[in-house]
Amino acid sequence: MGRRQRWQFQSPCDFFGLPPEYKLSIHEEIFQLMLHSKGGFTFSDAYNLPIYLRKFYLKRLQTFYKKEADEFKKEMNKYKK
Repeated sequence: MGRRQRWQFQSPCDFFGLPPEYKLSIHEEIFQLMLHSKGGFTFSDAYNLPIYLRKFYLKRLQTFYKKEADEFKKEMNKYKK
């Protein structure tokens, strides 16, 4: 009863965290979200977002800026004629 059992786990050391190669892509997503939302997200906001929400906001920003660029091109074409 007085003896404690030591647990030894055979999992790799990064089992409870992300491998290093994913960290760069995560921080790139956070940077893009902070930059293109023009202050809508702080670092801690973006970092703590669930992955599916972070992906949603990135995709939504992408469609917003693509639509804005298309409208700008359309307006520029009006003045070129």
